[in-house]
Amino acid sequence: MKHLLPLLLLLFTATLPMLAHAQNAKGELAGKISDETSKEPLSYATVSVYNAQDTTLITFRMSDDNGIFKIPGLPLESRLRAIITMMGYGVYRHEFTLTAAQPILNLGEVKMAASSTLLSEVLIVAETPPILVRNDTVEFNAASFKTLPTALVEDLLKKLPGVSVDNSGNIMVNGKAVSKILVDGKEFFGSDPKIASRNLPANVIEKVQVMNDPEALRRDPDMPEMDIPQVINLKFKKGVKKGLFGKLYGGAGTDDRYEGGGILNMFRDTMQVSVLGYSNNLNRPGFGFEDISRIGGFDRSGFNSVMIRSDGGFALNGISFGGTEEGIQQSSGGGANFNTVFNNGITLNLQYFLGGIDADLRQITNSSQLVDEDTITSRRVRNQFSKSTSHRIGGKLDWKIDTLTDLSVTPVVTIADISSNQIAFTNTYGNFPELINESNNTQFYNNNTLTLGNDLTLSRNFRKKGRNLTYYGTYEYSTILQDQVNNAENIFFRPEPAITLLDQLRDNDTYSTKINNSASYNEPISKNVSAVFRLNSEYFDDKNALQTYDADPETDEYTLLVPGLSNELKRTGWRNYLTTGIKWKIKELTVQPAVRFTSLDITNTFQKNPTIKQDFFYVFPTLNVNWKSFYLSYNVNLREPNATDLQPVIDNTNPLFINYGNPELKPSVSNSIYLNYRKYDTKRSLNYSVYMNGEISNDAVTRQRTIDAFGVQTSRPVNTDGNWRINSSARFLKDFKYDNNRQYSIGGSIWASYTRTLVLFNDIQSFSQTWSLNPTLDAKMNLDDKVEFNQSFTLRHQQSTYEDNTFRSLKFNTKTSRSEIVIRLPKKLVWEATFDYWYNSNMAPGLQNNYSRLNGSVTYLFMKDDRAQLKLSVFDVLDQNLNAYRNIRENIIEDTQTVVLNRYGMLTFTYNIRNFGGKVGGRSSMFRF
Repeated sequence: MKHLLPLLLLLFTATLPMLAHAQNAKGELAGKISDETSKEPLSYATVSVYNAQDTTLITFRMSDDNGIFKIPGLPLESRLRAIITMMGYGVYRHEFTLTAAQPILNLGEVKMAASSTLLSEVLIVAETPPILVRNDTVEFNAASFKTLPTALVEDLLKKLPGVSVDNSGNIMVNGKAVSKILVDGKEFFGSDPKIASRNLPANVIEKVQVMNDPEALRRDPDMPEMDIPQVINLKFKKGVKKGLFGKLYGGAGTDDRYEGGGILNMFRDTMQVSVLGYSNNLNRPGFGFEDISRIGGFDRSGFNSVMIRSDGGFALNGISFGGTEEGIQQSSGGGANFNTVFNNGITLNLQYFLGGIDADLRQITNSSQLVDEDTITSRRVRNQFSKSTSHRIGGKLDWKIDTLTDLSVTPVVTIADISSNQIAFTNTYGNFPELINESNNTQFYNNNTLTLGNDLTLSRNFRKKGRNLTYYGTYEYSTILQDQVNNAENIFFRPEPAITLLDQLRDNDTYSTKINNSASYNEPISKNVSAVFRLNSEYFDDKNALQTYDADPETDEYTLLVPGLSNELKRTGWRNYLTTGIKWKIKELTVQPAVRFTSLDITNTFQKNPTIKQDFFYVFPTLNVNWKSFYLSYNVNLREPNATDLQPVIDNTNPLFINYGNPELKPSVSNSIYLNYRKYDTKRSLNYSVYMNGEISNDAVTRQRTIDAFGVQTSRPVNTDGNWRINSSARFLKDFKYDNNRQYSIGGSIWASYTRTLVLFNDIQSFSQTWSLNPTLDAKMNLDDKVEFNQSFTLRHQQSTYEDNTFRSLKFNTKTSRSEIVIRLPKKLVWEATFDYWYNSNMAPGLQNNYSRLNGSVTYLFMKDDRAQLKLSVFDVLDQNLNAYRNIRENIIEDTQTVVLNRYGMLTFTYNIRNFGGKVGGRSSMFRF
């Protein structure tokens, strides 16, 4: 029953919108709207229904492409007033009453007369329509959409028809992404929409206007309709030109658990200063990803690397903000951000951030390889304590030189230090319980990284429509100084017990310089045809110096150089790409064929091996096709091997798993095709998409593995042909919104993949075929922000078969569900609970195949405008939490289980400055589980 409970909850939630609709579908108003003169149907006219006595808005709809509208769910035996409005036309009014005997009223064809009078001059204030369409701008009247007193702009946007906001705060309008939010027509909060949507109160908004991004259309006039970014302009009742928002929090719990931090954003006119600081030992970030990116300033200065873990931890540009390691973690960090706009069109951003994690990892990894009737199993138990600290100093300067020219410069300095102490105990079995070998390996690791970089972008649009030039240049210099000491005792039981010892220092230093210049030019030849040119030139200079030392038995110092394990690799060269093609536009179809000329000139110089030169020249076709909401592309890509794979020195830091390099590796050539279809049905509030990506690779880098009689495994990279990869997914989301107070959504997705990879194991060559299928169902319910319920359920099936019968087929299934409920009753209390369940159909002996995690909390709101919050929470009420997963690769099935936080209680106090904290509870809450 417990396996079926999440699915039953999901099905129950999915039926709620239909039940609610059936219970409230009492009466209906219908009709068709047309132009009185031309007789053409009028689409996007607003039909609003009010209570005739007090002019209270009941509901509204917009006419479709044929001018037809239907408004269900209207009350019976009440005097109602219908108001039909559209810019440029007079106002149509009609009062009516629906009865049980005649619950449906069809107005027939409503003919609208053109009018030069402004709409606001002929409407009573109380009858202001909830939606107006002004040319290409859709305008929402904020007063027509009810929100909580403490609601933010994001909560208001969620009420608007056609507008959706995901858990990360990303905004979509009719299926199109919102690129920025303006305040009274100005980029008051920078280019990140979430700065405004998740910090400004909704009750100061008078109107919300939505339009196409004019800058995006200027850059690419032929941009497909579904790809045009949207801009939201907020018109305020009273101007918000200065202020302070943010929050401070602190909490203590059982088992010495704690959390604390603060994040503030101070703004005046067009200047902003952000500061933040946090520390906790709860395996999670001090703030959410959206808080760091918007208030922390990363969305203003930009970021070129993002790492997000499934359990919520994340890092930006190499800076961890908590929860990015495994095991039990203590995270601390802080920083500041400065942003201002000058009158000469210059926007300046400066920032400094520090992030650090201390992690205690206790992990078991079980790997099984199935060959004929034999099973070779390796079980590794490791305990590791690590400490990492990262500093980032950066900024961004944007200069709008004139109306057609933009310049952007982004310098950055990153400094990172990582150290760890690890003890790993490994056993290898042949047909359990026969013990082949065992190893006890103590490791001390230290890594120091310095990165200096700068990005420069210059874009120029010319007077002639469609003509534009873009230059992009990057410079990066980095050093990685890495020391690793291994002290290992290895026992081999075949044919007779034997012991080997390892006590060595591996000093591996890497230096890298990269300079990349690229330019693209678009020249319109005719109204429908343009010529496209792209040039990319990249210089690189990589050095990998590896020195291995044995300990001197007299001094215990690592001074005895091991020549066979030491070498130096220097790789320099150029990558040059020239792409020429045409862009042909026929109505809604855009076809862009091109030819890419590629040259690679690489020199690999070794300290002890002959120099290897790699000169390649390729000519590849490319194709891009856009038609309405459909997009197709075909490309051929090159991937050079990593420097570590080219290093002709073995890595024996784990004596039971030895890695070799291969200096003769060639670049991989991959033919890839990409298909995407996205559609938003405004009439049905239905968003759906289909995606597929396929790739065939030749000279792909494949690991050639062996296991000898002593159980020692080796791995060496080689080039292989005939490797396939196909990924595909389909998604849908259906929204139901009733009376602006009740919202439901049902969504689902399915992700599938197929991989064909050559397995090289001992003297066996066999292609493996791996399938993975992952369907997911989601349902959400929001009743006037008083009760919220979310449910998701995911299945995963993975299976691997082999052409050679020497390898046995592998497969497994997992089930994952998450249930969440938020109740904001009575007025000052917020109750929350989440229940997570995970199940694996088959785990290695001794490892757990299922777990449940129940979290619960209650929050008390007090002080003026609920600025203060006191939250009592219990994590892992059932005391069953763990982290376990299974994966199939090559002919290996691997299980991993990690010790994580178990049950604890926590009492946290939060103070919201200026009460920009928004509604309390739910996944968007800063203190999520």
